[in-house]
Amino acid sequence: MKKALAFILCAVMAMSLFMTACGKDDETPEGPDGDPTVVESPEPPESEGNVNPLTGLRDGISDEALNRRPVAVMVSNSYDSLPQWGISKADIIYEMLAEGRITRFLAIFKDPSKIEKLASVRSARPYFIDIAQSYGAVYMHFGGSVPAYEAIGSRKDLIDMDGIRGGWENKLYFRDPERRKQIGLEHSVYTTGEYIEEALASLDKDLSMAEQPSAFTFGETPSASSGTAMSKVTLTFSNRHKPYFIYDAARGTYLRFQYGDPHMDAYHDCQVEVKNLLVLRMSTVDLNNDLSLVDVKTTGEGEGYYFCEGKYVPITWKKSAYNTPITYYDASGAELVLSPGNSFVSCVTETASVDIE
Repeated sequence: MKKALAFILCAVMAMSLFMTACGKDDETPEGPDGDPTVVESPEPPESEGNVNPLTGLRDGISDEALNRRPVAVMVSNSYDSLPQWGISKADIIYEMLAEGRITRFLAIFKDPSKIEKLASVRSARPYFIDIAQSYGAVYMHFGGSVPAYEAIGSRKDLIDMDGIRGGWENKLYFRDPERRKQIGLEHSVYTTGEYIEEALASLDKDLSMAEQPSAFTFGETPSASSGTAMSKVTLTFSNRHKPYFIYDAARGTYLRFQYGDPHMDAYHDCQVEVKNLLVLRMSTVDLNNDLSLVDVKTTGEGEGYYFCEGKYVPITWKKSAYNTPITYYDASGAELVLSPGNSFVSCVTETASVDIE
């Protein structure tokens, strides 16, 4: 009997430690001002092998993926489209305005084979195409606005995979019946790494990249290390959408919140968190049409901020053409140095409120 009781006690203690390590303990930790946080312990990065040029990490990326174009997938971020699936695994996420002052994401993956499920896949906008082509990425979307289709038709250097006009529905993109039932047809489209790999293999296109430019300059001492201390930054896209990031010193990452709650990746049951956060100011204009579309100018130059390790610095960005990389600089004009890890890039208007605490 004593041995049985001892065994049960050890099992209970082991289970308790396991649940705590996975971020599944009963108590939800709080950030500054009592903000709830929901996180999981990140998977340890690989210590050997290729360096992922989008993250600066040795994260197990294969030789095939390393020498191939990344993929950039449009993902909805309207309140009605939640929950999202798979976005926490993106190497880089860009957030930009869409019609009605909602936002949409461009999730960029160097190795899409690692995607389990990604949802919901949504339609194209021309300025998101600009960002995708900054990385030489294969652009994946389900439909598009009239200006987006005009851009797609005119750009001979774009590799585009569209679920509506491109014939990729039920090959690359599928509809999840539960999402369709619960949140509607338009928010039900998803894809997986397996579908993406099969679709890429079937393309009669050269997907190789002759050069492997890094998305950023990575280094052990990021440019923000000499910046101003901060704990929270709130961005205003509209009266309804004011996402914010809280720095978690224990994890060295920024936890994202939106619509008043932790921003969750429902498929992986974890909160979105990033190592590097960039906020870019970009000229944004309303097109004054029936759909209330906007246009974001991604070329030229502008100002912004870089956040890392609980500090931030002002930055500038430059992009000479739709298909050239974005480059980033600190206040002295030196090229910005980021910490190895994933990145989130929020593109706000030139006059948007950016509240740093």
